[in-house]
Amino acid sequence: MLPKAYEPQEVEGKLVEKWQNAKLFTAKVDKNKKPFVIVIPPPNITGALHMGHALNDTLQDALIRAHRMFGQEAYWVPGTDHGGIATQNVIEKKLSKEQHLSRHDLGREKFVQTVWDWYNECGNAIFNQFKKMGWSLDLSKENIRFTMDEQRAKSVYACFKRLWEKGYIYRGKRLINWCVRCSTALSDIEVEHEQHAGKLWHLRYKGADGSDGVVIATTRPETIFADAAIAVNPKDERYKDLVGKKVIIPLAGRAIPVIADEAVETEFGTGALKITPAHDATDYEVGQRHHLEMMTVINDKGKMINCPEKYLGMDRDLCRKETVQDLEAAGLLVKEEKYNNAVSACYRCHNAIEPYLSEQWFVKMDQLAAPALAAAQSGELQFHPASWKTPFINWLKNIQDWCISRQIWWGHRIPVWYCRHCSAQGLTFTTDKQGHEQLTKVSFEDGAQPIVSYGKPEKCPHCGGHDLVQDPDVLDTWFSSALWPMSVFGWPDETEELNYFYPTTSMVTGYEILYLWVARMVMMGLEFRGKLPFKDVFLNGIVRDKRGKKMSKSLGNVIDPLDMTAKYGTDAVRFSLLMQAVPGKDIPYAEESITGARNFCNKIYNASRFILMNMEGIQGPLAMPKQAKELADRWILDRYTNAMKTAREGIEKYNLALTANTLYHFLWGDFCDWYIELAKQRFQTEEKEYVMALCVNILYGTLKALHPLIPFITEEIAESLRPFVDEKEEFLLQQTYPAFDAALVDADAVKKMEIIQGITKEIRTIRAQFNVPPGLKINAVLSAQDEADLTVLRPYAAYICLMAKIDRLQIGVNEQKPKQTATATFGRVAVYVPLTGLIDFDKEKKRLEKDLAAAQANIASRQARLSQENFIKHAPQEQIDKTKAELAAAQTLLAQAKAALADLA
Repeated sequence: MLPKAYEPQEVEGKLVEKWQNAKLFTAKVDKNKKPFVIVIPPPNITGALHMGHALNDTLQDALIRAHRMFGQEAYWVPGTDHGGIATQNVIEKKLSKEQHLSRHDLGREKFVQTVWDWYNECGNAIFNQFKKMGWSLDLSKENIRFTMDEQRAKSVYACFKRLWEKGYIYRGKRLINWCVRCSTALSDIEVEHEQHAGKLWHLRYKGADGSDGVVIATTRPETIFADAAIAVNPKDERYKDLVGKKVIIPLAGRAIPVIADEAVETEFGTGALKITPAHDATDYEVGQRHHLEMMTVINDKGKMINCPEKYLGMDRDLCRKETVQDLEAAGLLVKEEKYNNAVSACYRCHNAIEPYLSEQWFVKMDQLAAPALAAAQSGELQFHPASWKTPFINWLKNIQDWCISRQIWWGHRIPVWYCRHCSAQGLTFTTDKQGHEQLTKVSFEDGAQPIVSYGKPEKCPHCGGHDLVQDPDVLDTWFSSALWPMSVFGWPDETEELNYFYPTTSMVTGYEILYLWVARMVMMGLEFRGKLPFKDVFLNGIVRDKRGKKMSKSLGNVIDPLDMTAKYGTDAVRFSLLMQAVPGKDIPYAEESITGARNFCNKIYNASRFILMNMEGIQGPLAMPKQAKELADRWILDRYTNAMKTAREGIEKYNLALTANTLYHFLWGDFCDWYIELAKQRFQTEEKEYVMALCVNILYGTLKALHPLIPFITEEIAESLRPFVDEKEEFLLQQTYPAFDAALVDADAVKKMEIIQGITKEIRTIRAQFNVPPGLKINAVLSAQDEADLTVLRPYAAYICLMAKIDRLQIGVNEQKPKQTATATFGRVAVYVPLTGLIDFDKEKKRLEKDLAAAQANIASRQARLSQENFIKHAPQEQIDKTKAELAAAQTLLAQAKAALADLA
């Protein structure tokens, strides 16, 4: 027998150990089974899991558990990501706070070892959190992957070498995204674009011939010292006489040409654009077309260089202020205006990105992208929701070369070596604080010849020299992540696991890394295996706060999943997320979201205890009855089998919210609130064993369907129910997911029960509306226009009496409505509930009059707001929709209050 109350903490700890010890989550090569494989999006080793992880990994867990119950060899591959920049930032902050040291104080070798020590500590903490959430991962040491372990390093090297040999990898000087805080390059898709309330400054560039010249508008006056030209649109009549002439850069005194280029937008600012090729991506392209000088005035630390002495060494933000003041003093600042623009920011530290001219490593993407594009266009690669297909295709069509080098220490070191003897001209060295010489810069233009090698080569293949040094940069974190679906199975080695489990089945991840990660996995899988790494891409939304804002520590709106599991139980947290995981939608989440899920768990538990309490004297196992004895039995069997069908379809179509909501409404509504209530009276009759067989088998089947979503409570209850059902396997995960049985479908029973339920609900509404005490039995009259409308109601009047707590139910054709009677209708049947003796009429009239007045006031208030032009034009759409919904609700309340007052007359 189950204890009186469900205690999540006690149950969860016990089951986690049982599952792991039983090796329930272990997968093996079994060619008699179809594999269902998901590789986990490996969390960074930067600390605790957050609500985004809780959602994403719970979705994966539900899919893996369900497909294992479908009879497939389900494998959810665990692992973590080294996290490159993110992890290095965490360790640097930790060092500074605890030891007042920088990474440069330690030196590269000791710093990297410090991060490895962190990994050994943090990795275990993450896996413990995995266990707490009930995620069905085989967490045995030999099964856990890490993007920087030996096998993954081997994969990274193989990838780099093969791409290098095909000419896809190159080193070149280009304008890249540079984070001055993290001191590293970033790829285009590692840059976030945030709206920023800034300013637009209009500056005068006087003509070199002494004329007034031209006025330009810029958001970055501190970069004027790197200007190479002023550009205008060739179709702009305002400036046609200026093209070809020269103007003077204010505060610099240097003359630059006025050029014509179609990239200039005539509507922006003054229609004249300053061109700073080394500090703006668009300007860089214009500069390339017109062969303009590339001058850098902001260095990799965000400090001013190559500028008038006054500004040398200034931080870029301070220089902006000083430059504006000096321009104003010189009479060259025409005007200043507020301007909202998109500012590029580092995706990790959120500091402003600096476009920076730098020599970096790149991967040519056009040929790699072509097969991925074809797979998406043909539908071979499927997106869930499908709305992500078009953005994915458009991104691939416009793909840029991938900057893969990062100027940090933590990560896969670029496997390129240089010889001091034959490549010395292209190498630049500095000495660190420990006196070790460090390679800091390589320039191929100066003759450096690379040697691609996994480890240090024995000698230079060009000159035979032995004085070799490795490139100082590391690879972008996403380079190793792009290989994840292959590397986890041992690629480039042709392992048995690789040949069985690859390609995987599904990739479940957040839409925000569709381009950062998913696209790159697709490209690498097609390039190296000739097959997509997965056929389905399931993109979940972002967990936001209840107002729709992204969760952030700075906003104080973060909800810690482990805090919530400790308070409400893991199943409640899991189910609260799954109920809202509608494909393509972000989740507005608050702690109160969990209470409904917790109540559902309690409902399951209490219903199970009630059934077990009534099993006394019954010996199991009980088979599911083959024949239904009455309408309620036929109806619940139909509802059960259709719920199982819809729940499975939700899983197969990557709509876990459909599965969760279907099972919620079936178990709470159909089974508990209706069937069990109707069946109670039969528990004391000769039909007891038959009814209990129905109850226990339907409940057990529903627990199996719910198990992928809420594994702990379902396992706990199933253990107590198992003696009464025909099931040999110990754990639900080893059992078969309930199947749809077409023989149980009964549309006639459903139609009849809908009528009975509809009449019952109308009577319940009247009781609630007039505050009739729940335990008080009442009288009711059902009146139809002809006898045909009563063919269902007469045989099943007992159902209505039981469920609506009716003492005497009168059913007939054209029955007279009693005085002081509440009225409702369902279809063609009128429902009358005499109120005499049930309520205080004077008190009830006063209450209803207050409700009517309040409804009228609310209607007037909402109508006034919706009639305001400013509100409709400027208010957020969600606020407008909310006001309209409030108006509709108030109008409904008004109609109900009027009808109720009329009934009391």
